Amino acid sequence: MLASVNMSTIIINADIVSSGTIRKNAGLFINNEGRIADVFDMRDFDKGKYGNVDSEIDIQGRMLCPGLIDTHIHGIGGFEPDSSEPDGALKMSETLARFGVTGFLPTLYAGRETKMEKEATGVARAMGHETGARILGINMEGPFLSPLRCGAQDPEALIRPDEDVFERLIQAGEGHVVAMTVAPELEGIEKVTRAAKKKGIVLLMGHTNATYDEAIHGKQLGIMHATHMFNAMSTLDHKSPGVSGAVLFDPRMNCELISDGVHVHKDLVCHVIRTKDCSSVVLITDSLRPTSLGPGKYMINGDSAILGEEGAFVMEKNPSLLCGSALTLNVAVRNIASWTGDVAQAVRMATENPAAVYGFSDLGSISKGKLADIAIFDSSFNATEVFVGGRIVYSKN
Repeated sequence: MLASVNMSTIIINADIVSSGTIRKNAGLFINNEGRIADVFDMRDFDKGKYGNVDSEIDIQGRMLCPGLIDTHIHGIGGFEPDSSEPDGALKMSETLARFGVTGFLPTLYAGRETKMEKEATGVARAMGHETGARILGINMEGPFLSPLRCGAQDPEALIRPDEDVFERLIQAGEGHVVAMTVAPELEGIEKVTRAAKKKGIVLLMGHTNATYDEAIHGKQLGIMHATHMFNAMSTLDHKSPGVSGAVLFDPRMNCELISDGVHVHKDLVCHVIRTKDCSSVVLITDSLRPTSLGPGKYMINGDSAILGEEGAFVMEKNPSLLCGSALTLNVAVRNIASWTGDVAQAVRMATENPAAVYGFSDLGSISKGKLADIAIFDSSFNATEVFVGGRIVYSKN
């Protein structure tokens, strides 16, 4: 459980990577309330000003970053939120800390209403009992999606937008649903967007075959985020720009990116980052239950899937159909840093950007007053120490 913290900690000799910048030879002080109370340059370091400090950690030039935030993740380490019991989400919390993740949104597949309700209840019951990464809320990928772009979603579970169904799903999540993917072209979407706006739920365009004009209408309704950009959405054509074009052309639109080099070509990933405002890109994993277990054959959302050496899951019955990634968020950041040459912006896309999209104002950057949800990485972006609320939840040693 993420209990109150009674220990204070000083971290010294850090390269602090936050808000798109790198502050070398720096450190920070975490007070006994689990918050960042000071950020300093080592040349100004005076331990005495902090009184009796419980712990001092010298990280010897490693990167100190805000904890990574994965806002679209179905499972990892053999665990997923698959029932009304909290165990799956809690095991995900414990596993994710190993990869520098300090906050996440367990993401539910589109399913029959009763199934999604049970899973939402299970995640809600887990919140406040985590031993690793914080569960920041619930992300629902459906059920108001297009059967023409269902991808690996169950086509039998997809339905037209229904305000009553929406309300029941939100109620099952006990007020913790913060995101939902919808197809903006579906009849009745206006009522759902109005209901979501009243509850402060972020809607994303995804699993959609919308035309460009229908996507523009979706934006006018307030759908200003896109689920796994380019995947399971109408593509960019010179005469019909589709959803992909609607997202690319509007700097106000945010978009998720899966940066495994399989779901989207790395050069196209870099193009999106160059052409859109960097603050508009949110790195996600879209990872599935067997992620980190290695290549093999697994059951995914009721279907047999194969994880090959290339690092993505494909349907056994249709190997051309991607059904999710085996990516971890630290590797996503490492890939972006390698492809673009910009470490600081890569970190920003997995920390400050998702925090801004979903209104997690206490998270996402290294600054005074923020919660001390932080991760320390080596040069290969392997986590060595991870703190949640100032408490160590993972240490490599």
